[in-house]
Amino acid sequence: MTLVLRLMRVPLNAHHENTLRRSCLGNALRLHATTSKYAETEKQIPGLTNPPQIPSATGPEAESPKRVLKSGFEKHEIKNLSITEKEVELSLKSSLDNVTKIRGASKVSDNVRGYVFTRYFDYVRGYDKLLEKNFPSAMKVYRVFFEGVKEFFADMKRYLKITRIVSFKGIKSLNRQELELYMKMPRDMFKMAPTLIFSALPMKLEFQHMEFHNRLTYYLPVFRCLQEKLRYIEKHPKHKQLSIILGQLGSGTHPTVEQLMDVKSIFTEPPYNLVSLNRKHIRMLVKMHQASRGIFKRHSLYEHAFLLHYMDQAICREGDVHNMNEKALRNACLIRGLNPSNLPKEEMISWLRDWIKVSTTVKEDHLTMFLHLPIFLAYNHPNNWRVVYGGDQAFDTTPSPEDEGKH
Repeated sequence: MTLVLRLMRVPLNAHHENTLRRSCLGNALRLHATTSKYAETEKQIPGLTNPPQIPSATGPEAESPKRVLKSGFEKHEIKNLSITEKEVELSLKSSLDNVTKIRGASKVSDNVRGYVFTRYFDYVRGYDKLLEKNFPSAMKVYRVFFEGVKEFFADMKRYLKITRIVSFKGIKSLNRQELELYMKMPRDMFKMAPTLIFSALPMKLEFQHMEFHNRLTYYLPVFRCLQEKLRYIEKHPKHKQLSIILGQLGSGTHPTVEQLMDVKSIFTEPPYNLVSLNRKHIRMLVKMHQASRGIFKRHSLYEHAFLLHYMDQAICREGDVHNMNEKALRNACLIRGLNPSNLPKEEMISWLRDWIKVSTTVKEDHLTMFLHLPIFLAYNHPNNWRVVYGGDQAFDTTPSPEDEGKH
């Protein structure tokens, strides 16, 4: 528009000036660029430097106002441009200041955020100490629970490995520790499932204690079942000897290994052999041994007895009882029905030797007597009676420093 007006030499008034500004969308810089570009174009094109005079009806006198107006327009335009450039500079400076402020605020925000997260992580890192200070009992249970869970899953891995060994080489190829785990783990997995699902928090040692306490509550019912059947063997040549043994148990003592070996033939015939035991007797034996509680209870007892027998054979292969460390001795006593808490090592060795003498002597026909060994050898033991009648007593299965050195 500027070029057309200049070529036509039309005088510019205020209306034209406003129109020109609107056509440039109010951008003073664009107006300045257009004017400057036009000025350069005038210098490059000769015809535009001194354009031909257009005849006017008003004569030569009319040219002077046009020059005056043009000169005034250029001065006014330059003045307006200089003002606009200052405004742009101020605006740019203000924008830069705002950007600096925003960046500064962002930096401060990042610093605050970093400080908050650092403090949060420090708090979380030390949160267990805070809980231990404010809730010592709960934190103790928490630590024991997770230690027990870690140990339980480690045993599960070992159990899976053992099952593969059994499938290829047979159960007799296992050592004592593998046999113990092979016998206990299915039962532990079944009983630990609700604990892991609902976090009911009975820890491993406490869980063993509760389980053993339940086992001991069935010792008396099993003993009563033995007494009830005594009247059915009055004509048996060993009736009197078994009557003496049951009398000893009723009076608070235990029979010797020799006495038990003397009456083992009774358990090969009715009513004491496994096939002849009534349902109540079978049910009490299953609960006393914590054997599988499936449909085939007699088979579960049969399998459980042979697992114990194989463990006893493994102990003999590995150098007898005196080569076992204290933790292994306690575990062996616990599996066989004796509470090992606070028992001296020598007493545990003596008790296990009596058990193994019977175990390595009896045959498959004497299976029922073997299943009643916890009654014959541990029914009146003070440690067992304290668990049942003297309140709870926690098991101490922690290895001694000597045992740690052996491992």
